[in-house]
Amino acid sequence: MQEESKNHVGQAGNQSEDVASLKEQLAQARAQAQRYETIFARSAAGMALTGLDGRFLQVNERLCEITGYTPEQLLKLRFYDITHPDDVDDSTQAVKDLISGRLPQRRAEKRYIKADGSVLWASLAVSMLRNANGQPECFMAVVEDIGDRKVAEQTLKEREALLSSMGQFVPGIIHKVGYDAEGHAKFLYISDRAMEMFQLSPDVMAADYTAHHLRVHPDDLAYAQRLAKKPKPGTPLRPVDFEYRVILEGKGVRWYGGRALPQIEPDGSLVWYGHTADITEHKLYQEARVAAQVADAANRAKSEFLSRMSHELRTPLNAVLGFAQLLRLDRQHPLTDGQRSKVELIERAGGHLLGVISDVLDLSRIDSGSLPLSIEAVAVSQVLEEAVSMVGAAASDAGVVLVPPQVPRGTNVFADRLRLRQILVNLLTNAIKYNRRGGRVMVSVWPDAGQIAIEVSDTGRGLSQEQCEHLFEPFNRLGAETSGIEGTGIGLVIVRRLIELMSGHIEVSSELGVGTRFVVWMPMAELPDAHWDDEDVSTISGTLNGPELGYTVLYAEDNEVNVALFKQVMSLRPQCRLMVATSGKEALALAAMQRPDLVLLDMHLGDMTGFDVAEALDRNPLTVGLPRVALSADAMPDTIHQAKARGFAAYLTKPLDVVAVLRCLDEVMQG
Repeated sequence: MQEESKNHVGQAGNQSEDVASLKEQLAQARAQAQRYETIFARSAAGMALTGLDGRFLQVNERLCEITGYTPEQLLKLRFYDITHPDDVDDSTQAVKDLISGRLPQRRAEKRYIKADGSVLWASLAVSMLRNANGQPECFMAVVEDIGDRKVAEQTLKEREALLSSMGQFVPGIIHKVGYDAEGHAKFLYISDRAMEMFQLSPDVMAADYTAHHLRVHPDDLAYAQRLAKKPKPGTPLRPVDFEYRVILEGKGVRWYGGRALPQIEPDGSLVWYGHTADITEHKLYQEARVAAQVADAANRAKSEFLSRMSHELRTPLNAVLGFAQLLRLDRQHPLTDGQRSKVELIERAGGHLLGVISDVLDLSRIDSGSLPLSIEAVAVSQVLEEAVSMVGAAASDAGVVLVPPQVPRGTNVFADRLRLRQILVNLLTNAIKYNRRGGRVMVSVWPDAGQIAIEVSDTGRGLSQEQCEHLFEPFNRLGAETSGIEGTGIGLVIVRRLIELMSGHIEVSSELGVGTRFVVWMPMAELPDAHWDDEDVSTISGTLNGPELGYTVLYAEDNEVNVALFKQVMSLRPQCRLMVATSGKEALALAAMQRPDLVLLDMHLGDMTGFDVAEALDRNPLTVGLPRVALSADAMPDTIHQAKARGFAAYLTKPLDVVAVLRCLDEVMQG
């Protein structure tokens, strides 16, 4: 009995221990379930248990927050009900695959329709929960809001699309350059025009940054390689502008240039965003522009030199020819026949030297492109009349008959009147010089197809075909240099170039022993345009008889010889009063104190230019409006045109023509 009693006590003790153990295990299970419940409820991700039919069985607060539904609302719905219509089919298929076991779990990005109707992008992870027998019971889903990430991805896609578009339509290539772990440069992005720019595909260049260095010009390779080096730590980062040459098959040498901007990425890495374009045409334009600027500066320097040379060469000739003319015209002390012959030789030699100077200066200005022209409608009859008058004496001396031209009425051409007259005088002079005694020079004019032909023909010695081929070569006198006939060999060169500058052309035909024929073709003009002729006053035939009433002339000249010469010239006008100023300032003071009737200005005074003096006269109420005439050794056409524009009544050039000077002064005062 005692044994049985002990056994009963032992069994009771064991049962108590088992019950205690079960209670402890149950408590642990409940605690673990509570932890799971807490984790489920407070998870940072949305969580849900759904039935096999998709109905929500349990949801947490986060899922309600991101979908906008209350727990009560979700528990009445299936996940199909809040799935975006476009994603329902994928979700349905995934459910089937999970239940069948073909898919152990599902990870996907899908869209939900929130309670307010907006679209929610979410990352979804779904697992199949099964019972002890392995049968499907429900789904466990974890849902995370990835809307911000999707927006960022969309923005990135749009930027990539824009970048791609720019890469296709923007000239050159767009690139992003970074560095590998060893600090070697690499293309993180390069647009499709890489093939066009470097004849390498973007893939090749992305795989090997140095691949395009094979196309770089050897002289620029070291520079291009330096561009690829990673800056040393602490080096200030600034935008980099670069230029280098490449050599491409079929294209030759091309200039490339661009700019790269440094950027520190969020991960701390350094990258360069840049653009490279073909700048060959821009470089050529720059070089051409620099060359043009150099040429322009050279032309200005040349024009200044020519102007100074014209002044320096004409000034001594002014004294030589001026005093020679005074000796010849002096009625109170007439020359003997022998003296007159010697003076005429002085005048002829001086005139020849003056012609040589003028021709050389004209040719230089034409070659440099600095010869100004004033193209307007010009009456051919007037210009021919002047030209014939100017060579009339030479024709008489040579015993050549100059047949007066017959010009149809209203015959006009577009030309620079001064230069057209120069052309005709040159052709007429040659026709007289290279003629025979008793020969003839004829001038004919006729219209033809919108042009006017002006023909100058002679009955002189003529030219061979070979000589005609070299007729317009500078300084080539075709053997005439041994004939004793004066000339420079550049007159016809100037003639042809002047005609071409005025949109015309010249023809020549000749026969040995018969004569030569020149035809100048100029554009026809409808109406003549009267204008002030820059040199009329220095070529007209004047008279020694002066006006009955005198006038006061203020002459501004800093050269003593020229002053002495002009005093002698004005002695032919004893009824006129002459005041002399040897500087610009003195001229202004004299003009203010004793207002003259006319101011005669040298254009290169020691302290001021003639233009400076003219402007100062107009600023002073005591001298404003004074008539002024330029008398200068500067015979450059642009200076003459400038004087016309500034209100000078006339422009006389040195060496002066005594009769023409007197006639000009008289006409200005009478006009």
